[in-house]
Amino acid sequence: MRVLFTPFPATTHVNTQVPLAWALRSAGHDVCVATQPDVSDDILGAGLTAVPIGEVLDVGAKMNQEESEPPGEAESDPDGESWLDVLDIGELRPEKLTYDYVHGTLTTWTHVIHQATNPRPVVAELVEFAREWRPDLVIWDTMYYAGSVAAMATGAAHARLLFGLDLMGRMRARYRTLLSERPSVLHEDPMQEWLGPLLAPYGSEFAEEAVLGQWTVDPLPTAMRLPVDHPYVPVRYVPYNGPSAFPDWLREPPRRPRVCLTLGRSFREIVGGDKASVPALLDAVSNLDVEVVATLNADQLSDLRGVPDNVRVVDFVPLDLLLPSCAAIIHHGGSGTVATAVAHGVPQIMVPARMWCNIPKARRVAELGAGLCLQAEYFSAADLRTMLTRVLSEPCFARSAAALRAQTLAAPSPADLVPVLERLTAAHRSPR
Repeated sequence: MRVLFTPFPATTHVNTQVPLAWALRSAGHDVCVATQPDVSDDILGAGLTAVPIGEVLDVGAKMNQEESEPPGEAESDPDGESWLDVLDIGELRPEKLTYDYVHGTLTTWTHVIHQATNPRPVVAELVEFAREWRPDLVIWDTMYYAGSVAAMATGAAHARLLFGLDLMGRMRARYRTLLSERPSVLHEDPMQEWLGPLLAPYGSEFAEEAVLGQWTVDPLPTAMRLPVDHPYVPVRYVPYNGPSAFPDWLREPPRRPRVCLTLGRSFREIVGGDKASVPALLDAVSNLDVEVVATLNADQLSDLRGVPDNVRVVDFVPLDLLLPSCAAIIHHGGSGTVATAVAHGVPQIMVPARMWCNIPKARRVAELGAGLCLQAEYFSAADLRTMLTRVLSEPCFARSAAALRAQTLAAPSPADLVPVLERLTAAHRSPR
């Protein structure tokens, strides 16, 4: 069969899809990856076929503009909060999820984020390519609805591949419940109002599968999944960090407990800077009897007067190679970082900032006993030092992290998932 992957045009999102794409390719299926040209080099570097669609998106510029120039009343919040704080799609507390809150959140995310990152010309070009190439299955990123439109326009089976918690699934489930309690004349669905006109020119009507897919492939352990009534297909998370080499220094076993310190790539490369204080992070680990490997670049180090003697600074090292030698990891709560730490059973100290599911995901890891977290805006060096000391000295964190790793290993590998996807595709694609 022919399988079309449509990742959101950011490196970390491409990396999430590579292992499953290669599993299908290795099983003999035709695979190509279509998205905007921002990530063509990442796709080619993974040895996959890239189909550039539309113009460069420049995710970082758009995200910074959208956060600083929100529409409507949220832009003049008297407390100085951005609209992302006021209408947080990662809000999970039932008492907060009123109709006004959920409707406002879906409306703002649709008009500010989704329309900007799924521009109409890109959708049209992706549909045109799909009509020419005729995929049997489209696997799309939960942020890239162009993929669902292309699938529905061509009759292909289609599924989302998550990169973190299913926040949209949770928010949609709550919204549909709230709508069912309102008179039909008061039903206003911002996702339908946006996706319906995108689908109409291709003879397709809006359906909930345009928002959530016909099913969803989830690489996180079942224990971390949000309670959503939706068909999920688990898959083992296989870390992929792009082309890399094994550094010489990493071949030597650590003489002291090794701790990875990373703030990921998304904030420094896309979102315009780290939310956690690098000096505070390094101050927290200084003078401790640990070996710290910090993945920081020159910009992140520019304001420092010095680096502690127990810290090795490297611009980049694949976490998949580094974490097996680590007793703990300190990080920002990014999806790839969390999933890789879970896959290797490493206890986590998280200082997440508000970006998609970073905060609720970090809290979930902490609730499961596999780490500790404190939001980036509120932590201090003393707080972080205390959390690290606890994680390294209390065996319960390592035990809980090992339990999450066991759940990850129990899920089907990408190769094992291939026959499942074959059966689901045969059941869901339109006759030709």
